[in-house]
Amino acid sequence: MTINSDQTLSLSDLLNQCGPGGDANPVTLPQSWTQGRTAFGGLSTAIAYHAASHIEDDLPGLRSAQIAFTGPLFGALTAQTKMLRRGRSTAFVQSEIFGDKGLGLHCNFIFAGQRETEVKAHDMPQPDFPPLPKEDEVRSGPEQFFTSRMEFVGKRIDTSTKTQRLTRWMRLKDREGLDPMAEILCMGDSLPPSIMGLLDQNAMVSSMNWQVNIIADHPATSNGWWLIDSQTHHADHGASSQYMAIWNSERELIATGMQSVAYYA
Repeated sequence: MTINSDQTLSLSDLLNQCGPGGDANPVTLPQSWTQGRTAFGGLSTAIAYHAASHIEDDLPGLRSAQIAFTGPLFGALTAQTKMLRRGRSTAFVQSEIFGDKGLGLHCNFIFAGQRETEVKAHDMPQPDFPPLPKEDEVRSGPEQFFTSRMEFVGKRIDTSTKTQRLTRWMRLKDREGLDPMAEILCMGDSLPPSIMGLLDQNAMVSSMNWQVNIIADHPATSNGWWLIDSQTHHADHGASSQYMAIWNSERELIATGMQSVAYYA
């Protein structure tokens, strides 16, 4: 079960509970970081990353992550990590999150150093950037839902407007002391799956897996705002595939992604 007290625990607080992971460092999941019957996927991914990043002291920066949402996570969350391979410039680290009902998240993180290269390519079309939110416009979600820990403008999704693309400025309420990569992984999953823009309000969806590639070496933005962009490019037989991207306040590409989402409509 989740804990209803300590609803103000920030992402940084929960990552500090996790430390390097292991049975001695469980994370007590507050209700305010859940979505339905499980931990918010961005939170569990950030916890898995945090533990993986502490497996050795001299890891290079994060370059890519493969995330499988294998089951619901609630109660005491424990991260278990394993070094799969360490080369001269690259490290592959497995990180899994277990809850009261067993395995709920399986991740492979790729940490890799920079290399000088003559070949470069930049061909990611920018979305339409809405103005950065004003402070008197922002709102949060209900306290029993993970969006209570975030801020945004209006609704994250308007089911009355049928669309296969969702684009919103999102930020964490409490950002002090965060590893930027943990923040990016948390915020990257903060929008509903874009297939929901085509479904009726009560239709069920469930993210199955998530591939994230980190573009920026040192992610940064103004006042915590990240533009999260998600677009369904194929949906049929109850499975959708969506492209995703994270941009900062300077309209710089920070990360790209792809997600498989099951839907029941």
